[in-house]
Amino acid sequence: MPVELQNAVALSKALKQYTPDLAKETQKEIAKHLRKVVNRARGFVPAESPLSGWENQTGIWEYRAFNAGLMKRGIGYSTTPTKPNKRGFRSLATIFNKSASGAIYETAGRLNPQGLPPAQRVKKYRGGKFIQEWQTDKTVNKSANPNAGKQFINSMPPLVDSQQSNSAGRRTRKTKGRLMFRAWAEDQGRTTAAVVKAIQAANMTVVKKTNARGEVSFKGRDK
Repeated sequence: MPVELQNAVALSKALKQYTPDLAKETQKEIAKHLRKVVNRARGFVPAESPLSGWENQTGIWEYRAFNAGLMKRGIGYSTTPTKPNKRGFRSLATIFNKSASGAIYETAGRLNPQGLPPAQRVKKYRGGKFIQEWQTDKTVNKSANPNAGKQFINSMPPLVDSQQSNSAGRRTRKTKGRLMFRAWAEDQGRTTAAVVKAIQAANMTVVKKTNARGEVSFKGRDK
């Protein structure tokens, strides 16, 4: 789970200015811990598609077809600070799952545990009169099999909540998954603690070298 660090990007810049070797070592130390979570997450990718037909998609759906190799390669990490989001926060280190099939396997069933409801015929006003049309939007299952979504979700392992029951923060469906989120749950906060420790150690080195006040505190937004 995320930990808020104030002025952490300023610390990163100070490290590169005053102790460039330590900056590299700190990034390596952080990457070492992130890599463990990533490798664990990749290990949860099944060797074969959990549902027949998913891996044989063609045409416009081919990029979403099951592909174990692509799904594993899509899980990775970064130690480069991101740009500020709308709330002013940045991420110093991130773990991501960027393949379409990996994202599907990760999150299927979060919003609709029983799958999307089947499409219904609805009235629409066209050409000066009302006509009956099948729903075609993203909120319905357009498959000929009305239980397709439910069967797809039931073929997969259950979603795992990455947020520990005793941790701060609101628990939502967005903290659940089968790959990254499961790996993060099994990590039980060890990686977060190790990354914070590495940043704290680097901060103390900068303080000693510059005779300055501490760069990092653990509340608020990154500036």
